[in-house]
Amino acid sequence: MSEKRKLKKSLLVRLDDEQYAYITNHARQRDITANSLVRECLAGALSPSDTYQKVKPVKAYNPRTPPKPEYIKELYRLRESTAELCGALVQYAIKSRQEGHVMAHAETESLIPDVREAVRNLDRLRKKLEGK
Repeated sequence: MSEKRKLKKSLLVRLDDEQYAYITNHARQRDITANSLVRECLAGALSPSDTYQKVKPVKAYNPRTPPKPEYIKELYRLRESTAELCGALVQYAIKSRQEGHVMAHAETESLIPDVREAVRNLDRLRKKLEGK
């Protein structure tokens, strides 16, 4: 759960560039958010014994790194292979129906929607990874 949902009240504190850099660098070294560091400092200064122990630091947020291009290429290959599989299943369903293999035709027809959905899911995943 985010800080914003857990902690409802806020204060605005204006800082100059040097103060801001000092606080954010110190927080980064401890791998916590700058807000969490300021809360700890305030709690320790106002009531060192009790309140400081109650303030729990919030781990710093690390933004997602974009996927490597080779992963996107592999996803394209997987999507194309899955689409080819879907086409092959359609061709097999047609052939099995023409040759009178009722059970094989029915089983193949039942698989086609799932494979088509897998292709759509791969397309959605690719768009998310590419940021579209």
